[in-house]
Amino acid sequence: MRLKVAFIPIVGLAILLGSAPRARVWSQTPQGLQIVAVRAGQIFDPKSGINVHDQVVLIRGDRITDVGPAARVQIPAGAKVIDLSKATVLPGLIDGHVHLTDGKGDQRQQAIHSATESLKAGYTTLVTQGSHGGNYTDVDLKKEIDSGRIQGPRLLPAGPILGAELPAKGPDAFRAGMRDLSQHGADHAKITTTGMFSFKPNGEMVNEPVATLEELKAAVDEAHRHGMFVATHSYGGPGLKWAIEAGVDDIQHALSADDADIKALKQKNLPVTATILDLRQDEPGDLKKFAPYSKWRLAPQTWKKMMAAGIRLGYGSGATPVTNGQGRIFNTVCQCSHGVQAEMFPIFVQWGATPVYALRMATTVNAEIIHKQDSLGRIEKGRFADLIAVAGDPLKDITEMQRVKFVMKGGEIVKNELTAKPTQTSSGQAK
Repeated sequence: MRLKVAFIPIVGLAILLGSAPRARVWSQTPQGLQIVAVRAGQIFDPKSGINVHDQVVLIRGDRITDVGPAARVQIPAGAKVIDLSKATVLPGLIDGHVHLTDGKGDQRQQAIHSATESLKAGYTTLVTQGSHGGNYTDVDLKKEIDSGRIQGPRLLPAGPILGAELPAKGPDAFRAGMRDLSQHGADHAKITTTGMFSFKPNGEMVNEPVATLEELKAAVDEAHRHGMFVATHSYGGPGLKWAIEAGVDDIQHALSADDADIKALKQKNLPVTATILDLRQDEPGDLKKFAPYSKWRLAPQTWKKMMAAGIRLGYGSGATPVTNGQGRIFNTVCQCSHGVQAEMFPIFVQWGATPVYALRMATTVNAEIIHKQDSLGRIEKGRFADLIAVAGDPLKDITEMQRVKFVMKGGEIVKNELTAKPTQTSSGQAK
């Protein structure tokens, strides 16, 4: 099953287009664009799990045209050179679960602000998982970004949550809702399969199912007909089991997955995207109701079991805007949790993941989950020039990911705190 192709392909890692205007990236053929060369001290390769040293990445337009050792990859005369020779360069990060709006205030500006904060932090691709009252704001923002009218990350929008924000009852209504999402330009659908929850005195989580197996099967079938994928909010209980049985494409959370659920997930090779920021944000309210139990305290227990079982675990923050001081605010500048997703990397390491494992979650694993493994997730020839860089080595200190100094999306520099203005060569050598 393949995703619909957006106006701008959602792909992975290229390098910059220097100071050329944004419109040029999307309006001209690669043959008419100047080459940009990035000198990388080392590049993290998710496939091998190591850093490869002294590399050069060549970029034309929004794509990588070559990458390899500096001794092999010659920098053409006239190329613009970006010197990251003292940095670690990585593929642009993919956040598999964000919300850009909350239905309050100016939704367009709220979405732009949220997306921009995440992009500056190195998240060159965002997968929205429901507009939370923002209707199709995420779809509209994607169109603005793809057209070059505004700068932003690659977006895979879901629009309103099917069955909740976009009401549906019964298999036929779910099919109709899926068609509506497709016609509006959503790349995928988000469906909530579990609603109210509580904790028993022994700490067992109880979840109320809010969608039937028949509805989920109909939604999945209709989504695949339209080249879309289906993600579900599924904590546990029947709602999680039915989502697995229906063959959805990505389970969000799986907080209280039992041993049978984990076995079924493994057998079907279904990925689970476990979020963190939203659970931390909900923690005070959960403890008021259920102390000493909460979703946040349950999360590492289940996640460790899934990792040990070999479940494909995706990287999703649950980042969301925070309005009127409600909830815990992580980024006081934008009053939201966008831009601080990298706090998750050391948490996953604390839970038992290696730095390589955690980095793969946000690159190659997520690229596979969203069916963009041929264009995102790695720094390779033919992929999108989405690159980020940090000053240190995240394989030795994963907290380096919280200090991203350079961001390039589709060959265009978004942020650069590492080098001076790119130089232009006449001899193929950097000045």
